Amino acid sequence: MRIKLNIRWMPILFLFPSVACYLLFKYYPLLNMIYISFFDYSLVNPPGPFIGLANYMQILHSATFWQAVRNTFIFFALYLGLTFWLPIVQALLLTEIRRANALFRFLYQLPTIVPLVAGILVWKWMYNPDFGLLNYWLSKIGLGPYLWLNDLHITKLAIVLPSFFAGSGISLLLYYSAIRSIPADILEAAKMDGAGPWRRMWTMLLPNIRFIVIINFVSFMSGVLLAYDNIYVMTQGGPAGSTTVVSMLIVNTAFQQSKFGISGAMSLCMFLIIALLTVLQNKISAEKD
Repeated sequence: MRIKLNIRWMPILFLFPSVACYLLFKYYPLLNMIYISFFDYSLVNPPGPFIGLANYMQILHSATFWQAVRNTFIFFALYLGLTFWLPIVQALLLTEIRRANALFRFLYQLPTIVPLVAGILVWKWMYNPDFGLLNYWLSKIGLGPYLWLNDLHITKLAIVLPSFFAGSGISLLLYYSAIRSIPADILEAAKMDGAGPWRRMWTMLLPNIRFIVIINFVSFMSGVLLAYDNIYVMTQGGPAGSTTVVSMLIVNTAFQQSKFGISGAMSLCMFLIIALLTVLQNKISAEKD
């Protein structure tokens, strides 16, 4: 007896190119990275001799690797404290603006048009200790000069600070749309019951956009833990390795020292850390539901 399969081929044909590209450029490099992490990789005669877990043992006993991990999570804490909540606050303020609302939304998005590297270079010039704009302004009130990118105590903060003043990008629009989707009669009823702005925000607005907050937090977390461009342009990992993060250490190990096996082991460790944090975040969110 022949069984007739009712397969809709048209959606499959449309999805096939994107799925194939995703497998080729995402999963294949990931699996290849795991593979070479078990070898003393040789460019002349790849993959080189098999050494098992020796690369992992080497990075676990490496003070440089753990310093990079520490720097990475310090950056994460700074970004979380200074930038993650900004688009939420901006979206809440935008919902209270009735006139020229579209204009303000446009102005909030305008800074995101500037290329990332170009914006970082402008800030790097502003941080210049001799003729930078920040020290010039601070000298007018009797402060400074500061070695923004050469002082071990403030270099990390100086790298994060530009993101505080940058536009919030698509996150702002996502939060704004989520807040606008909350039924207005619920908020009006809360006002009639005497709930003030802060009480409405904590008990009604934020709980109703929590799903969007969780999604953005996962994206924010992976983006910050894998940050590279802004740190490299600002300091190249200095001074004295104080801003060298894991992503930068991976690139330097692979392309400057040609230790691709160790670089692959570091990449897998970072992948597992981000995956573990994502799972924990989802589990905590599910328990709160």
